[in-house]
Amino acid sequence: MFIFSYWFSRLVAADPGRKRLKTASKATISVITAVVIMLIVLKAAGSSQITAAILAGVIGLMGILVVNDETTKAKKVTTGLVALSSAVSLGIGSFLSRYGQTENIFLVLLVFLSFYLQRFGIRYFSLSMVAFMSFYFASILHVTFSQLPWLLAGVIVGACFAFIYNFVIFRDRPANVLRSSMKSFHIQVNLLLDLIIELIQKRSIEPPQIKQYNRNIKKLAEYARVASEELGNTDPHDIWPGVTAEQMRLYVFDTVMLLQTYSPAIRKLSELKAFNHFDIQQLLLKLVESIRQAEVLNENHTHSLTDAAQHLQELRQKLSELEPQDKRYKDWLYLIRRIETISNHVIDEAYELQQAIVKQEKQPQKEAEEKEDDESKEEETGLKPSTKKSIQAVITAVATLIFGSFLSPSHQYWALLAGYLVLLGTETIGSTFVKAVQRSVGTLLGAAVGFVVASFVSPGILEITLLFTCVFMAFYFFPITYSFMSFWITMMLAFMYDMLLGGISESLLLARVLDTVVGVGIGLAVSVLVFPKRTRDKITDTSVEYVAALKEFVHTYLHRFTKQYAFANLADKGMELEKKLKQLHVDSDPIIKGFVGRSRLQQFLTVFTAINYYAKHLVASSTRNEAFYKEAEFHGVVKEVEEKVASNFTQLEKALRGERGTCVYTLEDVRQKIEQSLDYFDTSVQSRNLQHLQLLHNIYYVWKINQSVVHLAKELGAEEISSED
Repeated sequence: MFIFSYWFSRLVAADPGRKRLKTASKATISVITAVVIMLIVLKAAGSSQITAAILAGVIGLMGILVVNDETTKAKKVTTGLVALSSAVSLGIGSFLSRYGQTENIFLVLLVFLSFYLQRFGIRYFSLSMVAFMSFYFASILHVTFSQLPWLLAGVIVGACFAFIYNFVIFRDRPANVLRSSMKSFHIQVNLLLDLIIELIQKRSIEPPQIKQYNRNIKKLAEYARVASEELGNTDPHDIWPGVTAEQMRLYVFDTVMLLQTYSPAIRKLSELKAFNHFDIQQLLLKLVESIRQAEVLNENHTHSLTDAAQHLQELRQKLSELEPQDKRYKDWLYLIRRIETISNHVIDEAYELQQAIVKQEKQPQKEAEEKEDDESKEEETGLKPSTKKSIQAVITAVATLIFGSFLSPSHQYWALLAGYLVLLGTETIGSTFVKAVQRSVGTLLGAAVGFVVASFVSPGILEITLLFTCVFMAFYFFPITYSFMSFWITMMLAFMYDMLLGGISESLLLARVLDTVVGVGIGLAVSVLVFPKRTRDKITDTSVEYVAALKEFVHTYLHRFTKQYAFANLADKGMELEKKLKQLHVDSDPIIKGFVGRSRLQQFLTVFTAINYYAKHLVASSTRNEAFYKEAEFHGVVKEVEEKVASNFTQLEKALRGERGTCVYTLEDVRQKIEQSLDYFDTSVQSRNLQHLQLLHNIYYVWKINQSVVHLAKELGAEEISSED
């Protein structure tokens, strides 16, 4: 029952905000409705133009998938323009079909525009994409001018249903998306807390349990990013009156931080036999169980938080009874205190959320500190990325048309479509290679399975149902893996060929697979030979962006100690760091999955992950509310630390770009100065000693971050110097 409950919860939480389900459902229903209505119209008119019904389904699908403007109003305009773009492209296609190679020239032009116009906005890309697909449709079916009226009717029907499902029936409801995202987040939190309870009770941790916990932590971080993004689009006050986006984001951040702290802490406590201390084990169990039972966004369910606060106080009292000098406790006492500190943050944030809901008063949002950017932005020299990509696409289109005409003259555009799609959305050679492999494998498996299934299924209701099921599955799994989408799309095409051609042959599917492999191969070759962008160059760019964001993050943290009333929205900046680290892992994926240089890159990613972990501890600092130091001597120390750390960030950016002669500061002498200023024997300076110790505590993780930065810079050839030099 526990295993069933675990996987059922994972399934329920698997789609934060139900975005994939909503998009796939809209696309599938739009296709079905457009095709069925168009078939009814054609039958009533006595026409046999079934291609018009298929085109209606294509436009109904694309009207859902390619309209991605920022506002609803802009999306509505683009949906209307989609119909116009398709109609114009069909008209030109039917006209040029009489003039041989001119239709190929126009198709290449559309390929160029779909990549080049991305620089002007997403709408222009959407319209060019629809124009390309419409012209592609007209070309492969050899549409004549006499067929055009029914095809235009299909375009109108498809666009109308796309509009209806996008903006009437399934219109965007950001509040529902945010509510669903938070629900997925809490389900994942509870799964992790269940694992923590199990680990504490067993007192011993096995490697498979650690792997399971780490997998769930990665899922939780993903759900937290989704919830944070939705908080930027939706005011939580509309769902939970009284709650601000800042409160909610800080609560989400603290909760993730708590669960990321639990894993290594519980593992270390288990190794040190800390759970043999019965009181500690029971108090931790009670604390975790009370947090697990809390329904944070339910104003009528406050007793669990009250219990959690009480158990936290009991744990705190027990810790005060244990002497740090005792050899039995000193090795693990700090771990319990770390858990206690972050648990306190989570309970406080949860309590504030519940109280805000109870009071239901709209709180003014704090305005984030504006960053003054005095540095002039460097203008890009040479060709823009969109121009380079469009040139790559044109060369790929010409080459695939030539090869396609020799490989399969009756289906010469299959290779073109494969080459076009493999270049779409890829920036580097590595990402193009990964996408090419995914598409080839997905197409091969989809063709094989589709051929087998189609041979056992007779054309009829069952095959039509399977066809639309493939549409749904393709776009549901598209955000997860491209190979799954290719698999389901190829299966869909197998069923479609079987229905339209009265049967499907092995030679047809083999031709489909061969053209796909040739198309993606040509696209990959062009990305390597024409304006190539190495994966390592992209990793460098992303790493520099992460270091720049980290520099601003640490500056904001330290700024609070010298500027009274300085607002530090560290949770937002922490989430931004999390997103950039995620992008760094995505950019590194082609090399990690390969063999050349993988180990060195993994070491760098490990250091960046450690830096990100230390940065999270700064967000979870116990001084997040009142951190200002009045004494001038502290200002000098903090300012020196800030300047040296900022210099190290700048030097690391230069080292990442390959510049030589960089120097980084260790800051160990600054720490020694603070420690040497302590006088434990003079009772008259105990207050001063306490402040110095507090300062050491507050900038402890800044030192940890700096040590990691120094390590990375030295690995890249930088020289280490002391802060006095």
